[in-house]
Amino acid sequence: MGILHVLKLSLAAPSRRAVFQLNRVKTKHFFGYILFLLLLIFLPNGIQLIADSVSRGRFAQEYLIILILYPSLVILFGILAISFLASLGLLFRWLTGRKLVYPLLWRMTVYALTYPVIIFTILELFDITFPYMGLLLLILFIIIYFGMILAYPKARKRT
Repeated sequence: MGILHVLKLSLAAPSRRAVFQLNRVKTKHFFGYILFLLLLIFLPNGIQLIADSVSRGRFAQEYLIILILYPSLVILFGILAISFLASLGLLFRWLTGRKLVYPLLWRMTVYALTYPVIIFTILELFDITFPYMGLLLLILFIIIYFGMILAYPKARKRT
């Protein structure tokens, strides 16, 4: 089960079968998938930074920033954003009474971000922007994410 298999399952979410199969993904494939998604986010701006730097003849001076610092910041802020979105899942889990823990919600957040990240990357590569694009991608994420949370049974009430 490699990264491409995880991608295929993520694209099938929030179907119940895909959600439960995604929870069986090995940790090494999961972290590889996170890096894959963050690379997709980095790709459009990274290409633009490299092209601008080369056209100005300053790539030799700026390569450290472009090839090391910028991807590191994308990874850092990506993980922070995933953590924040997973905390929203805690709120929704509490409201719906589902039996989920934060690490599982964190993983589900990554998988639910597949469609928004792919759409964002395609739009950025072709330099297509429109008002409220971020809001529409957030709504798409929420629909997929909440669908994944609702695939889990409600917690049993203790007597």
